[in-house]
Amino acid sequence: MNNKMRYLIVMATGVAMNLILHGIASHFHLPVWLDMTGTALAALMLEPAAGLLVGLVNNFCIAVFDYTASSLFYYAVSAAVALIVGLNMRRKDKSLRQRIVSTIVLVIVVSAAISTLLTLWRTGGISESGWEAYYYGIASAWGWPNALACFFGTFVIKIYDVLASAAIVACAYGVLPKVLRAPGTALRAG
Repeated sequence: MNNKMRYLIVMATGVAMNLILHGIASHFHLPVWLDMTGTALAALMLEPAAGLLVGLVNNFCIAVFDYTASSLFYYAVSAAVALIVGLNMRRKDKSLRQRIVSTIVLVIVVSAAISTLLTLWRTGGISESGWEAYYYGIASAWGWPNALACFFGTFVIKIYDVLASAAIVACAYGVLPKVLRAPGTALRAG
């Protein structure tokens, strides 16, 4: 299989995963976004740049069809995920377990921080996600300031979202043919 075809298949799969999983999560009002799963898969199987492109297409579609144009700024979250997954999972100085755990922790913290800053800027801290708003309300009831309550709401949902996405990515990585992976990107235990 030539390189262009491999990239096309993985990136199209990533975009489809992002849009379908986000649609399912939204339809069933799940406490997850699942809109970065395909982004992470493309960054893992190919390279960070592939994840960046998948995330851009996904965020553009979500901004146009689900939210407002200003929600396109959340592409910064997808970009961070693509870079963290694509770079951290390729590190040779850590075991597979260490890379997986550090990648999950980094994605949770960084994506929650970026999302919080964007939500504070766009809407004053009130999320468009009912679940994030729910946890925001809990933190507000505890007397937390707006910015911390916003971060708490986002952070809790990011934990659920990233753990679910990581499980889906692991399954997809294991199921998809090895020929679709970039040379040297096989997940090794050492």
